[in-house]
Order: sequence, then structure tokens, then C-alpha cells
Amino acid sequence: MDTYSINPASIIDKAVDLSMRLAGTDFPVSIFPTKIQRIISEVHECHNYPTDYIAAAILTAIAVGIGNMHLAQIKQGWLESPILYMALIGRPGANKSHPLSFAMKPFLDYDYKQNQEFEKMLAKYDELMSMSRKERAESGSEQFPQEPIRKRFLVSDVTPEGLSLIHAQNKRGLCLWADELSAWFKNFNRYNNGSEEQFWLSVFSAKTTISDRKNAKSFIFIKRPYISVIGTIQKKI
Repeated sequence: MDTYSINPASIIDKAVDLSMRLAGTDFPVSIFPTKIQRIISEVHECHNYPTDYIAAAILTAIAVGIGNMHLAQIKQGWLESPILYMALIGRPGANKSHPLSFAMKPFLDYDYKQNQEFEKMLAKYDELMSMSRKERAESGSEQFPQEPIRKRFLVSDVTPEGLSLIHAQNKRGLCLWADELSAWFKNFNRYNNGSEEQFWLSVFSAKTTISDRKNAKSFIFIKRPYISVIGTIQKKI
């Protein structure tokens, strides 16, 4: 008589995969680890978020979490970053924004806490800078205080110059979150002709970014940029 052992993880994998196929999704949800598949399945069941949208948004969130921490070596001398330019496309009212907000919430929470810390450090910095070097020395403070840096993952309406400065301060990587991608496209080349489009094409290839603009605070050199983009847009647009 043949015997076999039951593998609970295998059963869960098959059940989750079956539920995804029954949900009518075209997204290959099986690429995710089991725990992520279960999150997608439960979010779909509880909130009725379209599986394609929530899976695509979570894939982008995972990529942003990895950022520049890990690279894939395709072959000798060929490295790839998990940079994604993702568009959630659908008619108005197709429930595109809510899945995106759900996937990006951990980054929003992190950025909010970091912003609170940054405001405290900035107030302290401004207080120190209002004092003379002698007063700082007498109070036991740093004579040459360093301006604080705001740590973050997400950016929204920003110029390439501003984005380069933010990225230089956050080398792990960033994500441009444009809830309406149409607005992002319309803002292309608003200050000059052609350079912004070239900037984004270059970033997608992770090519070195160098900025010498006069209005930049300092010379910026980012050897391997990481900036993903995600947003929603309607079919007709």
C-alpha cells in the first residue's frame, strides 16, 4: 500500500492559485511567495479590489523596498535593478487608486514618521544656526552643525533637479507616485524642451546621473540611480 505525507504549504499554494484563477485575473500571481499571494487574495475578497491592480501595485512596492540594496546579475558585467514604470490602466471608477494606496501605505507611514523627525531636527538646527560659534561652544553644542536630511521613499510633483537632490540624500532609492499619470505626462518638459523625457529614459536604464545646475545646492553624482514610477490612468487618455 502506497503512503504519502500531506504538505500543508503545498495545499495552501494550490488553493491560493486556484482562487486567483477563479478571480479572472490575467496577472501571473503565482510569481509571488505564498504569503504575498494570500494578501492579494484576501484584499480582493474583503475590499473587492481588482486582483490585477493590487498585484501590480504590490509588485512595484516590493521593487521599491529592494531599491539599490540588491541587483540581478544577468551575466558578467550586466546588472539590472528592480526599476519599474507601472501604469494601472482602466475606465473611471474601476477602483485603481485604492489598491495603489494599499500597497504604498508602508512607505507613506515611514515617510510620515521620518518627516516628523526631520521637522524636530530642522528646528534644532535653525536654533543652533541662530547662535554664534562662541555661543554654540559655550552651550556644549556642535560648532559646525550639519543640516538635517529628510529620509523618504516617495516623491510626487518634483522637477528632475529636485529629484536628483532628494535621491542623493536617499541613495537606497525612490518611487514617484503619480495618482494621475496624465498630469505627470503633461508636466514633461514644462521648463525646457526635451530634457525631462531624456532624464526619465536615462533613469529607467539606471544610468549615472550628474547635476551641475546653478540652482542645485551642490554638485550631484549618483552612480546608479533607482527611481520607480507608478500611477493610474484611463484607457482613452
